[in-house]
Amino acid sequence: MEYGPQPQRERYGLHLGLFLATFVSTVYAGGMLVGRGVVYEDLGWTAYVMDGLRYSVPFLLFLTVHEFGHYLAARKHGISVSLPYYIPIPLPILSFGTFGAVIRIREPMRRTRQLFDVGAAGPLAGFVVALGVLILAVATLPGASYLLDVPGHEAVASFVEQNGVFPAVDFQPGDLILLFGDTPLFALVRLVVPGLPSPSELMHYPLLLAGWLGLFFTALNLLPVGQLDGGHVVYALFGAKVHAVIARVVTLILLISGAIGFGHVFGTVWYGWAILAAILAGLMWRLFDGDWRLLVPVLVSLMGLAALVVNLLPEIADAFGYSAWLLWVGLIVFLIRVDHPPVLVQEPLSPGRRALGYLCLVLFVLCFSIQPIYIVG
Repeated sequence: MEYGPQPQRERYGLHLGLFLATFVSTVYAGGMLVGRGVVYEDLGWTAYVMDGLRYSVPFLLFLTVHEFGHYLAARKHGISVSLPYYIPIPLPILSFGTFGAVIRIREPMRRTRQLFDVGAAGPLAGFVVALGVLILAVATLPGASYLLDVPGHEAVASFVEQNGVFPAVDFQPGDLILLFGDTPLFALVRLVVPGLPSPSELMHYPLLLAGWLGLFFTALNLLPVGQLDGGHVVYALFGAKVHAVIARVVTLILLISGAIGFGHVFGTVWYGWAILAAILAGLMWRLFDGDWRLLVPVLVSLMGLAALVVNLLPEIADAFGYSAWLLWVGLIVFLIRVDHPPVLVQEPLSPGRRALGYLCLVLFVLCFSIQPIYIVG
């Protein structure tokens, strides 16, 4: 969500055009991700489009419900707000077809309860859809023979047929595999449903992938920093001072994971660590508002911790390091901002709102993965 001057009129054509472009890009991306390419040569484009629709429709439903949760809450409070802007990704390789969707709030939210209602409505509504998609995906999960349509999966299909579970991720030197990390909620589903696809096979199941992405986008929006949905909720629940502390702690945790992941990639290559030090210095300069008294000791500590884990605790580096968080922290400190702007009218939340606020924090924990989407090889 972002603030800006109120436009003269609603641009319905632009909203519709972006939605249709996102629909096309997600259908295309869904067919690519499922990857039943050999079968498509025999069955034509119908199979490709059907796989794409099984991914695109539930995923766009999640995004739409999430954004309209914000939209309707804002309209209820009389706040000027735009319809959702969908963001398509036309790239054909390693793309999910969209960067998501955003609405534009055209005026500041002046009261704490307004802030909370608008911030919490999106992730709460979206999570209901993501959970429903996940349940439907598990209930309709195809048998092992489904994987015979995916090139190179004959051995995996045979293993599942014989054992009832997917094999551990196994790849040969030179292979590149796209993995989807388990969230606490997804791990719980695995305990209940032992035959759930492994992290390396999840992309071939379009409905399940759409549910997983719904959980992932919910967690990203609920990060308790700045003006993300989670930032709104934490600010409304606890106030500016607590928000500032929580936001910095969470950002530092992401920085630690990013530093370990980055160092793990470069190993003992000295210039890789020099690049990491420069990146961390730039990010923490923004995080600590240029205060060298904080920046220098934290930078030294973070570099030392990353070097220690990468060189002496490689198992922890494998499980915790995720270099992409450095990019996300860059978006936080330069665009989203760590701190939340003040609200003009401070007011206590009702008991019902506080309960929903704590529920949002629980959902963040359930949907978050420290290594959400990554490539191994």
